[in-house]
Amino acid sequence: MTPQQLDTAIRQRYNAVGDTFFSSQMVWDLIYEAQMVMAQECFLIERKYTSTSTAGTREVDFPTSAISVRRIEYDGNKLTPKDIDDDPKTSTTEVSGTPREYAVWNNELILYPTPSATGDTITIYTYNEPQAVTSSSVLEVPTEYHPDIINFGLSIFAAADGNPQMGQYYDGKWERALNRIKRSTAKKKRGDQFAVVRDAEDQTNLLGG
Repeated sequence: MTPQQLDTAIRQRYNAVGDTFFSSQMVWDLIYEAQMVMAQECFLIERKYTSTSTAGTREVDFPTSAISVRRIEYDGNKLTPKDIDDDPKTSTTEVSGTPREYAVWNNELILYPTPSATGDTITIYTYNEPQAVTSSSVLEVPTEYHPDIINFGLSIFAAADGNPQMGQYYDGKWERALNRIKRSTAKKKRGDQFAVVRDAEDQTNLLGG
C-alpha cells in the first residue's frame, strides 16, 4: 500500500474523511512510527552494503540507519562476531592479516586482525530502520504487513481525539499483530530447515554413539 492509500483507509475506518484535525503530515509521521516499531521489534527491513578494505585500517563505518548486523563477509568469507573486550591489540603492536572476526563499537565495525590488503570487498548484511515517510514514499516493511499499520493509525487517531476506549481496542489489535509478525518473521528466517526435535536414537547416531 502507498502512504496515501493508508491515509485513506485510516480516515475511512475512523469516519474522518476530510477531517482537517488529522493532517496528512500526522498520518505520514505515524506510518513512519509504525514502521520503526516493526523494524526494531521484528527486524523487517533488510539491507546489504559493500565497502572495501584499507591496509592498516581496521575500523569500518557502521552503515547509516542500520539497527543491527546480521552477517559480515570479508572477501567472501564470513567473519565471526567478537566481544570488544577481547581486543588483542596492545599499545605497541597490532596484528595484521586477513580479518576473521569483527566487533561493533561506537558506530564502527572493528576488524580482527587489521587488514593487510587494500581493496578487498567487505559485505555487510544489516537490519535497518525506515526512512522518513512522505506522500510519495515506498514503504520499506513488506507489503503483507501494511494493513497492520491501519490499526496503529486508528489507535493514534482515537487517542488524539480523546477516545481512550477505542484507542485501547486498536492498540490491542496492533500489539497482537506485532506478535504475529515476530512469529512469521522467525519462521521465514528459518527457511527450509527442519523445525523438529530429533529423537534420542537420531542424536546418538549423529554423535557417533
